[in-house]
Amino acid sequence: MAKRGHAPPAGGEKEGKVVYKIKLKLLDRETGESRYCTLDEAKTWDWENPEVWRIVGGWQITSFQKLLNILYLKMEKGCEEIEILEAPRFTMLSGG
Repeated sequence: MAKRGHAPPAGGEKEGKVVYKIKLKLLDRETGESRYCTLDEAKTWDWENPEVWRIVGGWQITSFQKLLNILYLKMEKGCEEIEILEAPRFTMLSGG
């Protein structure tokens, strides 16, 4: 079992895997559109691109593993859904 506050490394609850039962709502800051996405989709995002910022609850998420950590912490607190704010870096820095 993982220490409290940290997502288990690749392993966890069910047959060595954490089951993430939380909805991901992606809000595109440029278009104002929002939609639900899956973890599989989030895994394919270009996490290396510094020009795209993703924010969850005031925290900038810069990798898929960090996203998993945040999801794990939110699930521990009973959250059923999180909102991911996605925007180009320049819009976030200019007050967007």
